[in-house]
Amino acid sequence: MESLKLLLQIYTRPGFAFSEIMDRGSWLIAAGLTLVIALLFFGTINAKLNEAYRIPTVAEFIDPTMYDVDPESPTFEAQQQRSMEAYRAALAARRTVPIVGDNFFKAFSFDPIAFYRPLLALSIFYVPAVILLISLFTGIASFGLLLRRDYTVLATCTLFAWSAAHLPFAIAGLALTVTDVDPLAYFGLWVASGAVFGAFMLFATRTVFGTSFGIAAVTVALAWVSIVLSVYVFQYVSPWLLSPFLLFWLIIYFGGFLGGEVRGFGNAFRQRQSLKRFLQNATVNPKDADAHVQLGLIYLDRRQESRALEHFDKALEIDPEETDANYELGRLARKKGELQKALDHFSIVVEQDDKYRLSEIWREIGATYLDAGMLNEATDALEKFVARRSVDPEGLYYLGRVLKAKGENDRARDLFEQAIQAAKSSPYFRSRQLGQWSKLAQKEL
Repeated sequence: MESLKLLLQIYTRPGFAFSEIMDRGSWLIAAGLTLVIALLFFGTINAKLNEAYRIPTVAEFIDPTMYDVDPESPTFEAQQQRSMEAYRAALAARRTVPIVGDNFFKAFSFDPIAFYRPLLALSIFYVPAVILLISLFTGIASFGLLLRRDYTVLATCTLFAWSAAHLPFAIAGLALTVTDVDPLAYFGLWVASGAVFGAFMLFATRTVFGTSFGIAAVTVALAWVSIVLSVYVFQYVSPWLLSPFLLFWLIIYFGGFLGGEVRGFGNAFRQRQSLKRFLQNATVNPKDADAHVQLGLIYLDRRQESRALEHFDKALEIDPEETDANYELGRLARKKGELQKALDHFSIVVEQDDKYRLSEIWREIGATYLDAGMLNEATDALEKFVARRSVDPEGLYYLGRVLKAKGENDRARDLFEQAIQAAKSSPYFRSRQLGQWSKLAQKEL
């Protein structure tokens, strides 16, 4: 019942729903939902589309009795000719897929008995493709690390997304089976289900990896290539040949290990869920502000700022001088344009720790003063930060902007060039994250 509730929440609050799936979802239940909904979807919509658009074969029009006749006799040739004429007539009379015609079957299939394919295609091809693209586009971690850490959680969210996207159309297809409807209606349902799945995956990808909608959109769009690849593979490889992979995956998921080194994919998912439950239980303690801070950070990573704000506020209710909560609230206030509120929070952080987060607090204070147009105050804060972190592209960029606004163009130019160089020389795993400041500095030159 809880899984069904999570599934239904995707329609109204997708970001919230996928966050809850990360905390309380189960891959096994998600896989079961996918198989059940796929069985209904393929048995209605795909069955109708296959009936309408499938390409007939010559064998369907050959009279088997012709093989009892001498192949060189006129009777055999006449029967063969009739079979070929019937085959060509069927080809000429058949419907074709709108716009793309038979080219459609190079990338997709309407096979009504292949209801198991979505589970295999998503688990084996699509989810790893999304993780690979996220690794390439964001540089947050290597592909191997992301695969070990996030495969199961993303797979669970993906299967829930597929199920939610196809359930309404499967029900609509079931309702239409008792009526005489043009195949175009079923094709429209088929296309719409894929589009809705893509939309849900935007929220799933953004929630799991904390990316922007732009990166999530590009990732989801390009990852469709893996679905096409799966169609080609299934054309030549029996799904039963994939059973060793599935057995291996289940062993890994349930926490197995090989040689003491390969730990279960499922372990990372269960540990993440256990940590969340532990933190939620810890918030029962009216004096534990840190639990609220950690929960707030988790929701920030998932781009759920309202829920993060709620926990940071609760942390301050417990301890008004809680450093991490004040810092994050200051950043959120600055993002919303509440600059004085941001400075109030930052001032508390500075009183607690002048070098908080390797002095990043001064970079945030300087950027806030810059947004407020208080250039002298911004200069003092950013000069202090750059003196301590001379190769931070973000700090160099902000200080360059301040000096440019004050008319010190030569020094501002030097700082922009330093920001570009600092981003280029940063370690690989940070180069993509810092690249935005290099681009912004180049625009200022």
